[in-house]
Amino acid sequence: MSSIIEASIADYVASERRAEFADCIFVGPEKILKQIAFTAATTAGKSAAYRIVVAEETFRGNLHFLLGPGRCEIRIDGTGPMNVSFRLFRDCFIHIEEGVTINQARIVCDNADIHVGRNGLWSDEIIIQSNDQHGIIDLNTLKPINGGRRHVKIDEHVWIGRRAIIMPDVSIGRESIVAAGSCVTSDMERNSIYAGVPARKIREGITWSRSPAGLSDFERQLLGYE
Repeated sequence: MSSIIEASIADYVASERRAEFADCIFVGPEKILKQIAFTAATTAGKSAAYRIVVAEETFRGNLHFLLGPGRCEIRIDGTGPMNVSFRLFRDCFIHIEEGVTINQARIVCDNADIHVGRNGLWSDEIIIQSNDQHGIIDLNTLKPINGGRRHVKIDEHVWIGRRAIIMPDVSIGRESIVAAGSCVTSDMERNSIYAGVPARKIREGITWSRSPAGLSDFERQLLGYE
């Protein structure tokens, strides 16, 4: 029998903040609720129609959701291991496909869409910053120049090194590598290594393996190199 449940997120935040969470649902294995923390953000406001789905009963890892005002949909496929702090504001959408492992990351989703393709490998102290979150004002018009909905797209089989930062409105191509300590501010081509601040391409025509000994039979089949 499946242990997948639907639970009200309001039941897991501080009692004095529960009235702010209308129609906010967690869907996933009941047993992993002990691996998940829900915290109401200090910014007050109605959080409506949050839907957070953890699809696999064998999920491993720890997840922290800081819930700001707005609407949000998150789906996490696969089993991890995955250790992530999510900071969620305004309307946001996040999908992490199967096979992704994350040692430790902070994902900020604010009026943005974040898509992470399957079989990625993330090191630790990684930041995904999907939106600036504060306004940059043009003095001629006194209007913000960095408003609007943003996005981050990380294609399948991407390796992100320790302390890398991924900034808004970037796409990272399939089978690429983000070097440790890099800051990605523009699109990355597939099968390439990018490094530096801001990150620049330093090598192309590559893929990568979880083992330093080379591609496993599974990886060869998965990536189509057979």
